Amino acid sequence: MKLVIINTLSEDKIKSLKKAVPGAIVESYKSPKEAIPHVADADAIAMWGFQDAEPILAAGPNIRWVHSLSDGVERLLSPSMLSRPIHLTNSHGVHDRAVSEHTLALLLAWMRRIPDAVRHQSAHEWIRPRGDTLFGKTILIVGFGSIGRAIAQRAKVFETRILAVKKHLSTEMFADHVYLEDQLAEVLPEADIVIAALPATPETDHFFGQKEFALMKRSALFINIARASVVDEAALIDALSQKEIAGACMDVFSKEPLPGDHPFWQMDNVIMTPHIASMVPDFWDKLTSLLQMNFVAFAHGDKLMNEVDKKKGY
Repeated sequence: MKLVIINTLSEDKIKSLKKAVPGAIVESYKSPKEAIPHVADADAIAMWGFQDAEPILAAGPNIRWVHSLSDGVERLLSPSMLSRPIHLTNSHGVHDRAVSEHTLALLLAWMRRIPDAVRHQSAHEWIRPRGDTLFGKTILIVGFGSIGRAIAQRAKVFETRILAVKKHLSTEMFADHVYLEDQLAEVLPEADIVIAALPATPETDHFFGQKEFALMKRSALFINIARASVVDEAALIDALSQKEIAGACMDVFSKEPLPGDHPFWQMDNVIMTPHIASMVPDFWDKLTSLLQMNFVAFAHGDKLMNEVDKKKGY
């Protein structure tokens, strides 16, 4: 039994995985390119959902299980993945708390104008930015999976009104109202804050574009905590430049690292963080704990946790 992990992993964590499945070979490589020469005899792979799985799967004919270290699996759904009987699992649930906290951090930073205050502090200027309050605001969360629910739970503390958009109607504890995706145009004009928490699938590609930004309030804040692909970045830049919406907070971008000449760097109505929403001290402990539980289940032929429907993409 051989598991190849495409990310640098500590020796302690590799030893723990080996101990969990006696006799197993566990190897860690920095990148897919570095891993390819070592996957011919691999049974399982762990890699990020934004990495291209096809070269790995082409080089590994015996691979029967792929685990995504992220919630998203968009680049793992390659031709080989879809045509072969490979189990695909993700890290659903691992990132909920950290990503939801980061979302609230971005939201509060915007509302209380913290970036302005920090800039004035650096310039030794006593200028008092006029912030706003979250109390009574309407927050629309588009994509109401585990991360969307975690965001709603925390935002509710500020006595906000939560609207959820999802594929199927359901009763949601932290949502005041649930809408279907085809009702998005109906609810966008109501929102003070729009948060994208969608999975990256062919159906959600450029889910937010010129039409959607035009429907938002001119005072609206847009937050993308999902994947860059769910937003037409050019349309967002236009909406921000033309003041069709008030601002945007983002942790994900179409090209990372963000090029130095990208318009976002110069926009004073944008707050950016460099794809760090899930990065907290116990991040790898949680990831490897889930990976280890699934590795044991895989070795014993048991049901895997967080199995992804490859047709749906989540």
